[in-house]
Amino acid sequence: MAHKVLKIAAGGALLANAAYTGIGALLGHQIVKPKHLSLKEEKQWEIEHETWDNYDNYTHVKYKVIGKKDYVLNCEYTETNPGSKKIVILSHGYTSNRYGAVKYVGVFRRLGYNCIIYDCRGHGSNQPAATTIGNLESQDLNELIKDTYTRFGEDIELGLHGESMGAATSISVLRYHPKVRFVVADCPFASLPELLKYLYDKKHIGFLLDPVRKMTKKFYHVNLKKTCPRAALAGNKVPVCLIHGTADTYIPPQNSDQLAEATSGYKEVHKIEGARHAESRFVLGEEKYAQIVGEFLKHVEEQEALANQGNSGVTPV
Repeated sequence: MAHKVLKIAAGGALLANAAYTGIGALLGHQIVKPKHLSLKEEKQWEIEHETWDNYDNYTHVKYKVIGKKDYVLNCEYTETNPGSKKIVILSHGYTSNRYGAVKYVGVFRRLGYNCIIYDCRGHGSNQPAATTIGNLESQDLNELIKDTYTRFGEDIELGLHGESMGAATSISVLRYHPKVRFVVADCPFASLPELLKYLYDKKHIGFLLDPVRKMTKKFYHVNLKKTCPRAALAGNKVPVCLIHGTADTYIPPQNSDQLAEATSGYKEVHKIEGARHAESRFVLGEEKYAQIVGEFLKHVEEQEALANQGNSGVTPV
């Protein structure tokens, strides 16, 4: 009898472990292989929310860039200021694609920049691939930055802007010390493991996080712990502008505070009252959003001028 009970208990434990592992694999798959919007769907969404604006009227050049591990990125150069040597690379959010960054093109047009939008790894018209939500994506972005100087010349002024995952990617690339003048990060997270714990705990499934990590590493070779924008800011001197909605419950605004504390360079944090996740551009409107970025860039210029005066040995009057 006791032997039979032990066999039943052992069988039950095996079934429970299988279910535990299976759920972890399923949730892991949803993280690294999410269902994302097509270019057509994203464009329609932008049109319906009145953020597509005059995008179709600008000059566009589509091209491809080889990212990390020979992964091909679909890119699009948008000339909104002909003759300008100012360029900004716009990185979209999780499950979106390059058209999700179009809402920011008008912002930088006002500031004299031409724009590059592109599909992040596993998104848009790129080939299917596991997303690391900022780790491999930042290495792809680093290759895109190098290509931008090769393609448009070493005399350009290059900046980065990202939203959500794109913001985390734009900050994470700083660990490679790319030649960029600034980063504008809209609703970034500070650490992917900490964000996942927060989100899973909210749903009372925090106990599943360990099998999720193990399964994503086993089946997709993705180590979620490697995605940590906060760590990428150690010793960073590139100016960073952090924009975050106060009502963001997906990636709480405290993440931007942590990133501001982590960087060693000039930084600004702008909390947008009432804005939920990735809604700051909608709440503010294009003009006010551009004012925030424009003032930040003005302050960056002032910081650069002070630094140059210090290097030249000239004492400001």
